[in-house]
Amino acid sequence: MTEKDAFNMIVAAVDKVTPGKGATLTPHTNLATEVFDSLDIMNFLFALEKTVGGKLKEIDEEFNDFSVESLTKIVQRQS
Repeated sequence: MTEKDAFNMIVAAVDKVTPGKGATLTPHTNLATEVFDSLDIMNFLFALEKTVGGKLKEIDEEFNDFSVESLTKIVQRQS
């Protein structure tokens, strides 16, 4: 999977939670502080896992780097 493919999956998951917000993303966007509140971030993770087709093993209760760049790398490694 390319970086662009992973980025597009993140955009799609963001748009499922907050329609139209995906178009504003950059690699440096922090979803937890700039886009979502705590409930929305959980909904986003569920949407992303559905898009990716499985649990994102690197994201657990202690995970706290919700930058698009970091999430893109995780999605790439997952596939």
